[in-house]
Amino acid sequence: MGLAQSPSPPALSCLAEELTCSARLTVRPSIQPLFTRKLEDLAVVKGRMARFDCKISGTPMPTVTWTHFGSENVRLQQERGLHSLLIVHVDSEDEGQYGVCATNEQGQAECTAELYVEEPRPAATSHR
Repeated sequence: MGLAQSPSPPALSCLAEELTCSARLTVRPSIQPLFTRKLEDLAVVKGRMARFDCKISGTPMPTVTWTHFGSENVRLQQERGLHSLLIVHVDSEDEGQYGVCATNEQGQAECTAELYVEEPRPAATSHR
């Protein structure tokens, strides 16, 4: 019996599959705080309400700190970038400078305004 010669070894082949990967990248620029509406000086009659308003932009949204000299009778409000400091019943000790500071990782911005308290005028009396 003769020896059968084995056929040549089979050729090796490699099938490479293409691997893909996807991701969504959202780039949000960092922007330092900016007052798009600054505080304005106020003159308010004693006993009335005073309201300081300002609008602040920045990315990320800045942290807001108020400073004031006077009464502790204040309330703070914030809605969509509008920041407000309210003094419900203004008294003479509330008069003075009020400030707001906006801070984020890109920097800070400050703004101040004065509150002037006026004495109420006596009611007009009619003489007939």
